[in-house]
Amino acid sequence: MSISIENNRQVLPLTNGQLSFWFIYHMTKETANHFLPYEFEGPLRADFLERVLNVLLQDNEILRSSISDWCAVQYIHPYEYFHLPYEDLSGMCEQGRAAALGALFLKYSAPNFDLMKAPLLRACLVKTAPEKHLLMLVTPHFAMDGAALYQMDNELRSLYQKALQGQPLRTSRKLGLAEYVTQEQSIRSAQSQQASAFWQQQLGKTKPTYLASDLLDISNRSRRGIFIPLNDAQLQVIGRWCSKHKLTQQMVFLALIGKVMAKVSGNHSLCLTTVQENRDIDGARELFGALLTSLPIPLQITEKQSLTELFLQVKQTTLAVYEYRHVPWSVPLSMLARSKLKKQPWWLKAISKVSGWYHRISKQAGLYPQALMDFAAIAASDMAEDKKIARFGPQHQALTINVNMLPSFYEHAAQVQSTEQSEQACEITLRRELDFPVPQDDSEWEQNVLNFYIEKHALKGFGIRLSHQCLTPHAEQILRDELYGLLLQSSDVASPLVQEA
Repeated sequence: MSISIENNRQVLPLTNGQLSFWFIYHMTKETANHFLPYEFEGPLRADFLERVLNVLLQDNEILRSSISDWCAVQYIHPYEYFHLPYEDLSGMCEQGRAAALGALFLKYSAPNFDLMKAPLLRACLVKTAPEKHLLMLVTPHFAMDGAALYQMDNELRSLYQKALQGQPLRTSRKLGLAEYVTQEQSIRSAQSQQASAFWQQQLGKTKPTYLASDLLDISNRSRRGIFIPLNDAQLQVIGRWCSKHKLTQQMVFLALIGKVMAKVSGNHSLCLTTVQENRDIDGARELFGALLTSLPIPLQITEKQSLTELFLQVKQTTLAVYEYRHVPWSVPLSMLARSKLKKQPWWLKAISKVSGWYHRISKQAGLYPQALMDFAAIAASDMAEDKKIARFGPQHQALTINVNMLPSFYEHAAQVQSTEQSEQACEITLRRELDFPVPQDDSEWEQNVLNFYIEKHALKGFGIRLSHQCLTPHAEQILRDELYGLLLQSSDVASPLVQEA
């Protein structure tokens, strides 16, 4: 692997997680921004908050990075001071303030980032009342995964408290992004020869998942969904399954959602996808960045199969694929893409001939020789499906089913521990409900994806948040009822009311 200095910038390869977002960005120019609205209630030191954001920029290289327009590398730029924009809306009426906040959201959060320009951070501090402020913090998914967002939340709160108490804000050195990439690529290289054969064997029997046309609505491409609450009795059922069969909670949810999707779609050889945060490298838990990897979980599900049998299958498969979590996502996903292609387009054949050449001239990226060919196969599959949908209808849209455990499901809300709470301290809340209008999310990159997020919502509690751009309300209800039905097999628990996501 090559790490160099160019024009006062460190040049290094992308992480496996960043590689997927690099590809999506060049395909769609979309960056799937994270919008973090922090409300500060009480006396706020805006100068201290600006210092905190600058410490985050100094200590986290990913926020000072940019990408190449043709090669899968990133440039780490020197730190430059960040001036926090400030807006005072406290004198406006409620209606005018809501409109002004909506306009600021459009300015700071809605536009996609230009990943070829640093920094990968936007922020604006808004005064909404005499002692109430809203910090609009925005980063692209390329720079932050769920674990990184959780870490940033802890650091922002902790650093602000230290600033109030007059303590040093920079006390320890984090793992460098180059150190992480070096270790990740070393593991990747050691597994490269076995990875292709492993995934061929794992994915050989899977079939694309389709739904009936009456369950699909692609006339509305805005992101929507429902929140499926899980009450204490249902959580206890899941806990008993984990204990009895030595499962993780992630395995239980993969089995439940897999069984539901097999029944609703009629596909008994389906493949789910789950995200694994690759933070087992020493020091990586505190590292900002997209360190996740997308792992396909192929399942063979029959109608007569018991949950116990399915749990065992999910456990064995998950443990097997976990060993290959440091292999680029494009290896297994390109295999799934090729399985959907009935005919290989001419341009894909042409790209296969230049893939090795691209590998030679982009050695700095540390990609495997067939990476360009694999990316092209994924793109070709998507284009072929778009044509089928346009010609024959939405039932020809193959669905990707993501099942992701969010850190909030395991962790309680961040608590800043301090023996001396400053009288100047204010309450900091990450808002989950906004009181100003935001535009509908009609981004292209997940139009064929069903995202099942397992989380603890700040207001709604534990549950499953289903997010999508293609289902009818009737389909949402069917999925909810089927999930509750599986939980009822082991306990007479009442089903909570479904809520909009």
